Amino acid sequence: MEKDGVDVIISRGVTGRKIKKALSLPVVLIEITSFDILQALYSAKSMGQRIAFLGHRTQDFCDFENIIKILGADVVRYPYGDTFEMEEQASKLLRSDVDVLVSTGLCIYEMAKRSGINAVLVQSGYDAIYGSIYRALELVNGIRRNQEQYKKFGSVLELSNDGILIVDKHNEISFMNPAAENLLDMNAAKIVGKSLDEIRESTVLESLITNVKGEEVFKEVGKRKFLVNSMLLNTGDDLLILFQSADRIQVMEQNIRRQLFKKGLYAKHSFNNIIGNSDALKEAIEGTKKFATANATVLIMGESGTGKELFAQSIHNESDRRKAPFVAINCAALPESLLESELFGYEEGAFTGAKKGGKIGLFEMAHGGTIFLDEIGEMTLPVQARLLRVLQEREIMRLGSDRVIPVDVRIIAATNYELYQAVAEGNFRNDLYHRLEVLNLDIPPLRNRKEDINSLANYFVDLYSFEEKKKVPLLTKGALETLKKYDWPGNIRELQNIIHKYVLLWEEQQPCEELITKLINEKIRKTYKVKSMDEDTITLKIGKVEDMEKQVIDYLLATGASVKDISEKIGTSRTTLWRKTKAGN
Repeated sequence: MEKDGVDVIISRGVTGRKIKKALSLPVVLIEITSFDILQALYSAKSMGQRIAFLGHRTQDFCDFENIIKILGADVVRYPYGDTFEMEEQASKLLRSDVDVLVSTGLCIYEMAKRSGINAVLVQSGYDAIYGSIYRALELVNGIRRNQEQYKKFGSVLELSNDGILIVDKHNEISFMNPAAENLLDMNAAKIVGKSLDEIRESTVLESLITNVKGEEVFKEVGKRKFLVNSMLLNTGDDLLILFQSADRIQVMEQNIRRQLFKKGLYAKHSFNNIIGNSDALKEAIEGTKKFATANATVLIMGESGTGKELFAQSIHNESDRRKAPFVAINCAALPESLLESELFGYEEGAFTGAKKGGKIGLFEMAHGGTIFLDEIGEMTLPVQARLLRVLQEREIMRLGSDRVIPVDVRIIAATNYELYQAVAEGNFRNDLYHRLEVLNLDIPPLRNRKEDINSLANYFVDLYSFEEKKKVPLLTKGALETLKKYDWPGNIRELQNIIHKYVLLWEEQQPCEELITKLINEKIRKTYKVKSMDEDTITLKIGKVEDMEKQVIDYLLATGASVKDISEKIGTSRTTLWRKTKAGN
């Protein structure tokens, strides 16, 4: 049966138990129930007065007392524990004067028949046989699944570029994959199944296997170096050895470095990704498109969150440099020394901690393309001086080097405040400022183009609904009007955050206007911070009197104050208050 590819054997009684001991194949035993024995004894009762029952001592006599009480019959018991005892009991039984023999074993039944004794074989019921077949099918399915997993696991091991060895508890090589054969220049057919003591190349293998305790170490094996790691398999006895050639690791490291250089060195966005239909935005886009065709430096000015990098990427993708690198760096995110080394690179040994071989700078990486210097107003004066040289001479010098490297790079700079103020305060070089502002671009804040909120908000609803795998409805007219009442000091980034929060918090049947109003009111309460223990004190943005009054009214409305309370607090009639809030809407 094993040779014929049988997966599971179904049997019962002594035969089943003997097969189970003799073979490695799984055996499903058909259980003999008390009801099966009761039925056989009942049949025997009609065949004679003296009934003998031959069965396994522990398997077949569990409820025997209750069975014979139900039958009301005289039954002589012949229990056995093993094959030898069964044959002994059968001999006694054949010499006795019983009328009928009941047995669970077919061989005893046939023996009795040949000896002229009436016999009844205990038959297994439908449920027992069906249950055994069902269990056998489950076992077969499990075996097939395991076989598929073993095949996949074997394929992974065979196709792996890493050398793999498995050594069992007897110090025998139980597995060697093709990569290990190639790396060690050995034949697996001569190695697998043998202990290290039998293998001629045991010295090489022992040097690979020994002193590796679950951590990656470099080992010299023969004339080659390997990175070796080992771990115990789940069996707890087999040792898995993984190893790679040090030469291959160096090649991989070089490839990773190349990929890291490429990563992020392109502009993902174009003018088609700028969302909005307001006149202010259209005017900014039209002006920017004209800038894109030129090669001059561009200075983008706009509040935080208005999308300055989006415009910078669009300029690059609209220009003749679109196929060259686009490199972006936030000048405010790095300290002076690190920013300088990132921009211009450095030579080996330029400073303590410098990498071996030095490092290429972002200007060199952007050669032929565009470099975007965000938050340029945060750049220190010494770095500004070096940047000015790049703008004037179109060449850079790495830190610690005396060699000048020419670069062809277009510079796009961005700032969230007026640079001329920094020039007046002595924090920004006047000559650099005039070099940067060849082409100026002012991105209008969101509060000056609120007609764009409709398309922006619903775009973000679609975006985050897809990302969060959640079906969220687009905003209603009322919800959009609520968004337009807010001034958006954080601009598009703040709107984006609000909509993301809306998508995460929205529940079915919940009015979107109600949730949007709640989120906006939370924003207002956080914006007007309490200055002291006095709850009636808030921070106002200085402006026109009517604008400052509106800030107070918005804050009080956000705190949940009624129209009556607000009119009393600010000393105006309810009618006037209604008119002002309506005009503000």
